Amino acid sequence: MLVQANKKQQTVTSAARRQQIVDAAVTVLARDGLSQTSLGRIATEAGLSSTGLITYHFADKDEVLITVVDHLISRCTGALRTAVDSAAGPADALAAYIEAFVRFQDDNRDGVRALWRLAAGWKAPGRAFAFDDEPLVAPVRGVLDDGQRGGAFRDLDSSVVAQSIVCAVEGFHELFTADPDIDTTAFIRELQVLYRRGTEYDGRG
Repeated sequence: MLVQANKKQQTVTSAARRQQIVDAAVTVLARDGLSQTSLGRIATEAGLSSTGLITYHFADKDEVLITVVDHLISRCTGALRTAVDSAAGPADALAAYIEAFVRFQDDNRDGVRALWRLAAGWKAPGRAFAFDDEPLVAPVRGVLDDGQRGGAFRDLDSSVVAQSIVCAVEGFHELFTADPDIDTTAFIRELQVLYRRGTEYDGRG
């Protein structure tokens, strides 16, 4: 029992250390940019005595960056799916998706900056791009498909409209970068109205 308890504690400690390193990498990426994001700077930001404490948990910097991407995309996707699943119907789900996506960006500005800096100048080994936005697109595409089947939405190309929504919502990054005091609620409301009117069934199919 004591051995099992020690192993469990080691696992918890290792996970906490990995998260500490990932959080530090996000901060350095957002603040200093990709070219200045080194294991040394990440170690300093994390309060670690040497980069060896990073390479004990990660093979190299690329693995750290891959973990940053996967962690942020997973968290965002989880927030989107929770919002969609909690909605009363397709129209509400569409509005909830937009709000959840914008709120996630607003609450995680450093993480969003880090993702876009990676997208602009880094490609994960073995991957075509820094990150795949399909996990972000899929929930809203599903909402659009459900809405068409149930008659809440007009006939539309759900893939095209879903990608349009994602691109529009992701534009919040540029706006809060230019104006940190942007009215987030107003931005959400404008997109909700725009896409409600653009998708609602008008009786003509």
